[in-house]
Amino acid sequence: MTEFAAARERIAELVRTAPNETIALRYQDGLIDFDRALAAIREDMEKEDPEVTKRNEWMLAAKGSEAPAFPEPKNGKAEEEKPEPEQKKKESGPEPEPPVDDSLAEQEFEHSQPADKPASRGLVGTLFIIFLLALAGGGIAYTKFQEHEKYRARERLTFLERLGARMVEARRWDEANLAYKEIEELDPKSEIAVVGRRSIEAGMEEEQRQFVGYWSGQALAEFEAGRLDEAAAAAQKVLDRYPGQKEVTELFNKIEQSRSTAAREALVAATTAAIQKRRWDDAEAKAAQLASAFPGDPEGNVLLSEIRAGREKEAREKARAQELFAAAKGRDQGTFDGEAMEWLREATALAPDDSEIAALYKKMTSYTRTLQVPGDFSTLNEAIAAARDRDRISVGEGTWTGPIIVDKAITLEGAGRDKTIVEVEAVTSTAATFGRKSSGTQVSGITFRHRGFDPGLNRFSALLIRGAEVVLSDCRVADSAGHGLAVMEAGRVSATRCLFENNGWDGVAVRGAGSRVELSECEATGNFGHGFDLWEGGTGAIHNSVARDNSGNGILVDTNGDNVVLGNNDLRGNREYGIVAFAGVSGRIHGNQCRENLLGGMAVRFAAERLAFENNKLEKNLGPGLALEQGLKETSFATNSATGNSGGKNTVTNADFSSGE
Repeated sequence: MTEFAAARERIAELVRTAPNETIALRYQDGLIDFDRALAAIREDMEKEDPEVTKRNEWMLAAKGSEAPAFPEPKNGKAEEEKPEPEQKKKESGPEPEPPVDDSLAEQEFEHSQPADKPASRGLVGTLFIIFLLALAGGGIAYTKFQEHEKYRARERLTFLERLGARMVEARRWDEANLAYKEIEELDPKSEIAVVGRRSIEAGMEEEQRQFVGYWSGQALAEFEAGRLDEAAAAAQKVLDRYPGQKEVTELFNKIEQSRSTAAREALVAATTAAIQKRRWDDAEAKAAQLASAFPGDPEGNVLLSEIRAGREKEAREKARAQELFAAAKGRDQGTFDGEAMEWLREATALAPDDSEIAALYKKMTSYTRTLQVPGDFSTLNEAIAAARDRDRISVGEGTWTGPIIVDKAITLEGAGRDKTIVEVEAVTSTAATFGRKSSGTQVSGITFRHRGFDPGLNRFSALLIRGAEVVLSDCRVADSAGHGLAVMEAGRVSATRCLFENNGWDGVAVRGAGSRVELSECEATGNFGHGFDLWEGGTGAIHNSVARDNSGNGILVDTNGDNVVLGNNDLRGNREYGIVAFAGVSGRIHGNQCRENLLGGMAVRFAAERLAFENNKLEKNLGPGLALEQGLKETSFATNSATGNSGGKNTVTNADFSSGE
């Protein structure tokens, strides 16, 4: 039994150390068979079976001892003996022993070995042979299994190589990496994995170059076209996928800065527009939005100051309107009073929403003849032709076709500059012309403009004053092919709260000896030439007005006329200078603010040395704050302030303007 136990342990060890699960299961089956045989041996050794004893006795008798009686057959009948042929008896020699069932004898013999040769030893030998055969079979199976595994590994490597190549071609880098990783696990020395890794790196680099090249180019194109949102989205695609792109990061920062600048400029423009239209609540809301989005922006403080000043000014204007209203009401005698009418006209402009002033104005205008268009006349020209001096023509809302020519002193009133429009084709003529006989004419609440554009050298102005004295209030002159308002031939214009914008040359041009303008609270913006231009003898006084975003200068003074006065004007964002004084005989330029102009704040040539320049603020311009031509003394400009201009060029002396620039 000790040998059996040792044999069993060797089989169990084979189960535990088998190279794989398949071989281990085979050894386990053998171990189970061994345990069954061993259990049978133990059972035979531990008990004596009577039946076995009888068989042993019978086997001994068969070898020469006394034969036992045959056991009764199972079917209860004795088996008949069959006589043996005679010839066979002779050949067989002595008389044989009684017939015996060979298979039964062998079985009985196996169970009835003598005590010196136990049956268990034969069984052990048999089991040992079986074990050796199983071991040999297992070894052969293991060898075949190893060969099969090698074949499967080669087949798997071939598949993975093809898979990795296809994934690289399809730019599916994760799947390709997994394929080459498995190749490395199956064959750590494989060149296939090394080459595959290199192909992945090269492919990823190429993909990155293509992706970055396309989207960064798209971002740059959109940026240059001014489509900032689209540019930012394209740049963001690159940065989301490849965050370390330095050039794209720099471009994205530029785009964001431009977007921020555009948003800021939009808020500034919206606030400024609300200020100009005296919508103070809207202006304050936009200014607050600007301050919230761009903390510390100095423009926000400037706009808030303008709003406060505007509110205060409006309050003063309303108070002044009430004074004028009271004075006109005291003069009302039921007859025409030109002076009282002038007071009421000004009161109406200062407080257009005051119903009492409007009612008195309507009453006193009825003392003169009032012509209604439409109503009394279907066209404006018909009304003008029928009018006499001191008549009033009331023009309703709508667009009226010009040109109109006024040659009498009348009052021409529209429903508001955004409501009553007089226009004409740019190539035809001016929209309105006031000749010498129209002196004393007053015009209010009308827009004069051109349709279309005339690129020729001799372009018409939208509004022309020739040798007459005309008063303009709350009018708009826009979209002209030439100048907006042209004053010539000793014409004189007094304008209050008028807008001159988007004209092909200057917003206001005053030319010739004796020609003069008196402008107050007017604005010249977006003109292709200068905002306000005094030249060839024309002069003017411009106060509390704005000239911004013009392609030329804000104000150009180039005249030999007397008494040029520019005071407290805001000149900003022009593509040349805020103020340029080329020439001047006498006058004063004071208290003006020139800021954020492209070429500089204020430029003075030697021919304008007789003008006085006092207390002007020149700041944040993209060129020098104050540029003085050779021969001018800096000390003569000591009261002016130049700060924060580009490159620290606050004051430049000995400038050479000989080129005319």
